[in-house]
Amino acid sequence: MGTVYCAFSEVHAQIDLERAIALSEALFEDASWGVVLVDVDLRPTVVNAHAARALGGGRTSMLGRPLGELIAQGVEELEGALQHVLAEGAPDAPAELWVTLRGGEGTRRRCWRSGFLRLASPLTEEPVPLGAGWVFQDVTDARLAAQEADRLRFRSNQLHRASRSAAECEDPMEAAMASLDFALAGFADHALVDLMAGERLVRAAATPADAPGPCLPVAGGGIPLRYAPGHPALQAVDRTGSVRTSAGADRTDGEWARRRQWPPDAVHALSTVLRSRGRTLGVVTFLRSSHRAAFERPDAMYAESVAARVAASVDLHQLGGPAAP
Repeated sequence: MGTVYCAFSEVHAQIDLERAIALSEALFEDASWGVVLVDVDLRPTVVNAHAARALGGGRTSMLGRPLGELIAQGVEELEGALQHVLAEGAPDAPAELWVTLRGGEGTRRRCWRSGFLRLASPLTEEPVPLGAGWVFQDVTDARLAAQEADRLRFRSNQLHRASRSAAECEDPMEAAMASLDFALAGFADHALVDLMAGERLVRAAATPADAPGPCLPVAGGGIPLRYAPGHPALQAVDRTGSVRTSAGADRTDGEWARRRQWPPDAVHALSTVLRSRGRTLGVVTFLRSSHRAAFERPDAMYAESVAARVAASVDLHQLGGPAAP
């Protein structure tokens, strides 16, 4: 019986070995998720085809290179996770890591749902660390869709709250300011309202330039603004639409914003025309500082929805009527 047992054991050991080799081959050839093995110095030693495509390199060209040469932002979080695995073992659950990749077409921001394993040699009595395994799937599209849904839900709620607040205002201009205050939450740092006075624009309301605060009418009446040709507010009037712009590299000393008569911390702007009853009443400009991203097309669509409500209240104010609900 002893001989039979040994033979049986050897057969199963052979099968287990073959299964392990087959699994390894499948992971590194046909897997629909990325697999990367790193050594104790956190340099890739084996990369499967999926991971190579995701990282924007070749399976052999990225071997032995620091992860920082492949990832522009988020590499600290990834290396921290790998260091934890080497020191403490695998975490209990996968983690989602946002990274910005380096590449010939600039940088690409991705979200990877990642799992980690500590690798140790099975050939020694005491575990000898061989490195760590990193398995990941790209979930960027799903996460961006979820973020956009959350953003739309929040903005819809803000518009609803603004309508309810405006309905309680006796003064239409107060209703316009309430709409802007609700719009600013999570959207911009400053708002400016310039109204038409003949052929010129006059500053009618603004948020504080040096600190957070509500949008309030300019005390004592506005002064005609000396906007230079090509100013975004003037472009918005000419186009009867929205204009987005950013400071680009010229953002450090605030001169870009001061030349446009904006608060000095502004580096991104979105000017949207105020229209009511077929007439241009002015422009509302939303401004963001450097800690926010530049305005995008969905932001312009939201600003236009806010501008329509502001324009209706401004129109009533100019007619001398009560605030609209």
